[in-house]
Amino acid sequence: MAGIDIKELMSREFAACPYPKLAELQGEAPVHQVGDKPWYLVTRHDECLRVLMDPEHFSSEHDEFGPALKAIGITPTPDQVERMQALGGNRSNMVDVIPHRDPPVHTRQRKVIIKAVTARFRRWEEFIEEQSARLLARFEGRTEIDLIAEAAAPLPIAVIADILGIPDDYLPKIKQWSDDSSQTSGRYASDEDWMALAKAMSEQRAMFASEVRKRLADPSDDLIGRIAAMTQEPVDEATGEGPLDFDEGVELLTLAMLGGNETTTQLIGAAMFYLATEPGLLDRVRTQPDIIPGIVEESLRLTAPVFTMMRFCKQDAEIGGVPIPAGSIVSVCFNQANRDPKVFSDPDTFVAERTNTRRHLSFGQGIHVCPGAQLARLETRIWIARLAERVKHMELAGPDAVRYDLASLAVRGMTSLRVRYELFDKQSGQLGEAA
Repeated sequence: MAGIDIKELMSREFAACPYPKLAELQGEAPVHQVGDKPWYLVTRHDECLRVLMDPEHFSSEHDEFGPALKAIGITPTPDQVERMQALGGNRSNMVDVIPHRDPPVHTRQRKVIIKAVTARFRRWEEFIEEQSARLLARFEGRTEIDLIAEAAAPLPIAVIADILGIPDDYLPKIKQWSDDSSQTSGRYASDEDWMALAKAMSEQRAMFASEVRKRLADPSDDLIGRIAAMTQEPVDEATGEGPLDFDEGVELLTLAMLGGNETTTQLIGAAMFYLATEPGLLDRVRTQPDIIPGIVEESLRLTAPVFTMMRFCKQDAEIGGVPIPAGSIVSVCFNQANRDPKVFSDPDTFVAERTNTRRHLSFGQGIHVCPGAQLARLETRIWIARLAERVKHMELAGPDAVRYDLASLAVRGMTSLRVRYELFDKQSGQLGEAA
């Protein structure tokens, strides 16, 4: 059985180009233990799906992860925890929300987010159109641009800020908060990384706590206002549930802000990469606009925004014939599951018309399927359509055009995507409404 060294697995070099090694592991067996640690990687599609659909055995409750994470060596030291707390960034609070909880708490919190995202979906569509037009204006008078910095990052930041009701003054900080909040996930973090995380968490919480208090005095119908109102609700006589706790509401808002921009940034970035590198694909968007949803799904399949996600094995289990002891960590490898040749023919090739692309696991499955998945798809579809109207051709701007400076086992995200492009004349519109 092929093995993998933990230092290799946790390196930026591996995260930036993981597919050859993961394909080797996938070909050998569906599950692999990482060294001698209580940690198992699941790389095949059906086995990953089984983990995601079985919260009874494979839990998301992060308060149970501690001993295994410590054995793996990816937790802060007691001294670092003390200094993080002094900065106001106690990491433990962040794991009390949706991705890190099981029912019934997870169910209750998830309803809050889904209701807010879907309540004014048509409004978000109009807003995305407006923001896309604003960002495309940056292309004028230039022939080269970084699509991450100039489009893939600012578009979802603007959208999630509008949904939440974040004041414009904070918009420049959101990307840095997102980067600092993800630096410690899926790799060996430095002391500087842990302190940056604590500072980012402290600042985000302070901002949201202040905004929630403002909404308590002056109600609004944005997500911050909805959360504020839920902290004042009476006990539900049918379920016995009390109002949303103030601190719980603040953590939910922090999660919504981080999740609502970073994963969509990576999806848009992936789609732009394929439009710049797949011959004729951008032209096909103009002649066959109904191909846009397929481009979005195939981008998700080949480049999942979340690289891997951990589950805690609550009781002895077996995956693909491999015994998993209780107390272990199980990592679902989304990107490699999406390249399983038993499910996807020619799995490493981009095929926009692939008929079973939606079997990918990039937004999760089961109770933890991403609540913002449809919004992320909408943003990406609209951006592709509007870009194709203005950009006649684009290609990577040299051998170092794509960078993965923050790549980790948690998020293999592009930090830069530089392209050269040629614009149509302004009078030369190419598409109508977004797909």
